[in-house]
Amino acid sequence: MKKRIFVAITVVALLLCLAASVLAASTIKLVLNGKEFKTAVSPKVVNKKALALVRGIAEPLGATVTWDDKNKTLLIEAKEMEAQKTQMLRLEEALTPKDPLTAAKTWAEGVKTRNGAMQYVVMSSNLRKEFYKQFMEANWSTGVSSPWIESYKVTEKYKVDKKMYRFEVEFTYTDSTKEKFFSKEYITVNKIEDNWLLSSIEKIEAKGEITKVTLEEDKKVKSIFVQDKTGERGSYDQASVIIDHRTRIFKGYTDQELQASDLHEGAKVEVAFTDEPRIMIYPVSAPAKTIRMMETEDNTVVYRNTQYDFSFSLPDSWKDYMLVLDKWEGYSLKEGENGKIVETGPILSLRHPEWTAKNPRQDIPIMIFTLTQWGLLQQEKFHIGAAPMGPSELGRNNKYVFALPARYNYAFPTGYEEVESILRSNPLKTD
Repeated sequence: MKKRIFVAITVVALLLCLAASVLAASTIKLVLNGKEFKTAVSPKVVNKKALALVRGIAEPLGATVTWDDKNKTLLIEAKEMEAQKTQMLRLEEALTPKDPLTAAKTWAEGVKTRNGAMQYVVMSSNLRKEFYKQFMEANWSTGVSSPWIESYKVTEKYKVDKKMYRFEVEFTYTDSTKEKFFSKEYITVNKIEDNWLLSSIEKIEAKGEITKVTLEEDKKVKSIFVQDKTGERGSYDQASVIIDHRTRIFKGYTDQELQASDLHEGAKVEVAFTDEPRIMIYPVSAPAKTIRMMETEDNTVVYRNTQYDFSFSLPDSWKDYMLVLDKWEGYSLKEGENGKIVETGPILSLRHPEWTAKNPRQDIPIMIFTLTQWGLLQQEKFHIGAAPMGPSELGRNNKYVFALPARYNYAFPTGYEEVESILRSNPLKTD
């Protein structure tokens, strides 16, 4: 629909070029939406017929045309037609999500399918202002045809409160050679009135270990040099990251801000650059928009499960943890089958060694689904519990999906803050 607006403006512009080529007399200016419009032939005007010609075709396309006699300027304002506005509103109503995970997945699907409109409708007003011009200039078709996004994975990494979540979105790209490479973006989703919308997007373009810290004369950090030794394609393997007044530094996935003085050699970081032009002489040099220090406390206790092929890292204070076995039950959503159990699976709960029946502490429950069960759950073929949101994925391998139950800490027992901190450190690994 936005593409039609662009087409309408273009048609008006082409009409002006046509009019300019057949008119003669004093030179005039053409101003389209507040900006002077340049044509190959300098436009001139003889009489009011040219003005009538432009008005006759431009106004039905949603544009208004006025003549500024004092400045000899033809002013054209091309606006959205009411039908186009209605179409956009209907699209928003259809796509605006009612939970944070759906917002994240809708945006990721829009990126994968190069659909700018799908990305736009799940953005906050501030993000819309930031991306509107970019989408318009691209005719609402984003990205490139090759390489293309083959798949994506959305993982919840941080929950600030009940109205703000941060997700990691990993895109897998491929091309005609079938080679794969990856990119990562962090998106923050906020509840705005009754809808969940993206409030920020961080595209990670450099990641790895800080190998050098450069200081100013006043000892302030000027830049860091980041080197990625993993060999993964998708981000710069070396980058000179400039630190300035715009740079914000965070601890891991959280909103806890750090100082530039906290940056040190050996630290693991992930960097999102600003949008301004960068020096592309290898290695790339650019100012940072955000830097996330991914260091976490040493986890010396590891629970390993050979049956389902995964491991889970815990702080040393959990050394004598207990394992509690339970099961989840999935209830049919088919008409006439309400309450019928159609799927089941295990729940493995890691329990703090100080837990007692009199003074219980927060467990770490891990639900285990087969890939088929997880697919059916995402298709809403069955539900688990009464929570409006389903389980959130912690990780997966080629057989199972490991997830955290919805509202697992709804009672906020002792130790729930520590468990939240552990979960933010990405402790589950698949073998």
